[in-house]
Amino acid sequence: MQKTRAYLEVQYGDQKPWLCDEIKEFKYVSDMMAVGDVCTFTIVADDKGETLRRLPVGALVKLRLKNEAVNGGNWTLKHLGRITERRASLRSGTIQVTSADLGWHLTSCHAPSFFQLRGRTLGDVVRPDGSFIDKSFGLQGVRVNDSNVLNRRLKQGRAALQAQMLKVLTPITAIQAEPGEAFLDVITRYCQRENLLINVSVDGYIQLWNPDYERSPLYAFECSDTRSNVLDADRQDLLATRFTEVLCVGETLQLGVQLNDPTDPNATKRRGYYRAPTLLPFMHRQTSSNAEMLDEQMAAAQAEWNWKRGLFDSHYLEVRVPDHFQLGPRGGEWLESDHMADVFFPGLSTRGRYYVQSVVCDSTVKGGDTATLILRWPYLLSAAYGVWGTRPQLSDPQDTLALLPGRGGAE
Repeated sequence: MQKTRAYLEVQYGDQKPWLCDEIKEFKYVSDMMAVGDVCTFTIVADDKGETLRRLPVGALVKLRLKNEAVNGGNWTLKHLGRITERRASLRSGTIQVTSADLGWHLTSCHAPSFFQLRGRTLGDVVRPDGSFIDKSFGLQGVRVNDSNVLNRRLKQGRAALQAQMLKVLTPITAIQAEPGEAFLDVITRYCQRENLLINVSVDGYIQLWNPDYERSPLYAFECSDTRSNVLDADRQDLLATRFTEVLCVGETLQLGVQLNDPTDPNATKRRGYYRAPTLLPFMHRQTSSNAEMLDEQMAAAQAEWNWKRGLFDSHYLEVRVPDHFQLGPRGGEWLESDHMADVFFPGLSTRGRYYVQSVVCDSTVKGGDTATLILRWPYLLSAAYGVWGTRPQLSDPQDTLALLPGRGGAE
């Protein structure tokens, strides 16, 4: 296969953009669970220091990739971010640059303390118009939709969809940034109320979204006696986060109920349970508290979410493949997160449909082009408690396991 080519466009403030194609090595990361995806580049330096001066910390960076097998051989924008670190070496004559996508601003910058946004929606909170999120971050706006479809299209080099399905967001009674909270901390609290995940798209938009597990798989990975298209695959299974019983405790204030009542110290507590006793041959309990769970129904929904998230974290596949793309019926497709994949690894007792959580694309002098993917069980991850549109309701542990590779493949 032809090697993937890369070039950077670097701009600091209002200065003229600088184009750099002297990239010796690079690592591109796409992780749907991360805000502020990090990419690294090794760039050939000159002996006058001019290249180093063109790569200041804080500069805006665009990474584009090109391979003749993908997107008609056209350049595809894969990363938009800020240079967060650089290291120059005289001995090797190279500069190592680290860039994080524009979500870095939300994770590293503290929100204005005690800033209140009463009566506004989550869409108002994340809109980068300067009322809460600073305009200097370079974020372009906010998209609230039911999937990450637009960002996926952009990262595959396809034309952007013009119309967006906007989710109706309810006004929030009170929003306040506490001292020491990053912007992302505040936004995440209220994303949970709307059952939405957050990331930043490759064109600089804050996205509030849910995974779409029902779409057709874009990739297929196999290692069997008859066929193999992977370099290696590992399966990881963890016991610690597989629970048979989950308890969530909230608290509510009621007229006539005395706080810290010595005769009944639990009078204001609200408890919610989720039980999956058939998951393990022994009892394994998790207990947590959440002050925002104001009644038993909310606490029970949060307990179910905690159970599903524990199961999500308890199993994954790490798949290493050659190249940064996979050939399919429509030609080459860039390897990206937030896609579905079919897997067949008899040696790992695993087959079925998985969700692509992350992709790391490496291009090195010695190793060439390779990619490492983390694949997770589908139908388990959401932002918080609540109902997801038409998503299957997994109220019974046996129903849940029937949808997972554990019943359909991973045994």
